[in-house]
Amino acid sequence: MREIRVILFGLGRVGRALVEEARRAPFSLKFVGVFDSTGGAVAPNGLSDRELQELVDAKGADKSIASLPGGLPYEEAVAELPGLFASGPGVLLDLTAAGDTLVPLIRAALDAGWGAVLANKLPLVGPLDLFREFTSTGRLRYEATVGAGTPVIALLEYLLNSGDVVKSIQGMVSGTLGYLLAACEGGMPLSQAVREAWEKGYTEPHPAQDLLGLDIARKALILARTLGLPVELHEIKADPLCSADLADLPPQEFLAALARDDGELARRIAGAKRRGRTLRYLLRVGEDGCWVGLREVEMASLLARARGNITVLEISTERFGSTPLVVYGPGSGLRETACGVLADIGQLRARLGQR
Repeated sequence: MREIRVILFGLGRVGRALVEEARRAPFSLKFVGVFDSTGGAVAPNGLSDRELQELVDAKGADKSIASLPGGLPYEEAVAELPGLFASGPGVLLDLTAAGDTLVPLIRAALDAGWGAVLANKLPLVGPLDLFREFTSTGRLRYEATVGAGTPVIALLEYLLNSGDVVKSIQGMVSGTLGYLLAACEGGMPLSQAVREAWEKGYTEPHPAQDLLGLDIARKALILARTLGLPVELHEIKADPLCSADLADLPPQEFLAALARDDGELARRIAGAKRRGRTLRYLLRVGEDGCWVGLREVEMASLLARARGNITVLEISTERFGSTPLVVYGPGSGLRETACGVLADIGQLRARLGQR
């Protein structure tokens, strides 16, 4: 079985989980480059298992790749990439939280005939033309950007490739907000629940991204664009769970100041309970519009029964009529996200001429 050459950007918790889960995959990965924000380790013939594990252990101990033996400063390491791209097919992995800074490298990889797999949403939520440019190659995959490893994007592609028309998607795609609402329904103040989720790695690096609805709005945009809808991020209305003026604070200060919003969410939860309902943070995507926000749902509904770190989506299509397809699974998690990335790499094997 041929190895799949990969360049990994992001050796944080998701990246380290990927290295671990790759040992169980039905194909082999050859890591020819591993990068963090400081630098990279480049090995055209592939890092040995020992070298790769040393990088993983060092990052787990908060060391930078640039400071390690064999590590290069970031710009020097990036300068080695054209040679890697030219030496044969492979897959570039963006598992960072580095915004859209890797867009030029993703473009270069795709132009060289490589594949690209993203867990980072930011390169997909910029201008629509960029999304179309990348996805038109057929070698960009992004399952882990929505629902971690729960196969949401794969199901939509299956439906679209069969000639079906997806009329709407509605449900929960934020394991983070599901976790927070479940904790708050149990009586925990919002600020405490957010701090615990942040410390466990359930939130974005800055938890305001979750509470302002920005992260779920990005997921809604990716779903909409996957369906072919010409939507830009600013067109998706997002209802916040916290005061917008807190978002500019550093994470620790944000968490301390968030206590002032505890009462408002507690009142909304109590009001929904009096009406025999509960609160869920939902998205809706369809030709009639896209939105994300906190909504009351009936206690008997599947959305109400899904508590905590769960993705639930109801997908209505022309072919399936009045019976929507339901996707139900983990909404976040390091291992789950890593498995979504591995599934995408597996899907790219045939396109790269590797089986």
